[in-house]
Amino acid sequence: MSDDPNRCTGRTTRQMLAAPQGAVFITRTPCNAQWLADKVNRFDLYFVAPLWLTNERWLGLTFTGIVVDHDVRLTEREQEMLRQALTRVRKRT
Repeated sequence: MSDDPNRCTGRTTRQMLAAPQGAVFITRTPCNAQWLADKVNRFDLYFVAPLWLTNERWLGLTFTGIVVDHDVRLTEREQEMLRQALTRVRKRT
């Protein structure tokens, strides 16, 4: 059993529902998140692990949004890369 008070409270689901269309969703467990997103009809979200931030394959791309799951704890390097990635967020037209 988890000691996390946010576990099974619906917080991740609320984050998914509030995410912009086509957003990147950073989560510790992309497969589980995809399953949950399918249940709430958010087939448009792109799920990645925190490693996505540091492998820098996102450089040069633009995004409609980047959401970090409440359960993710980013390293200092990942936090810095997230700040840089967020500069690539653009409104969808």
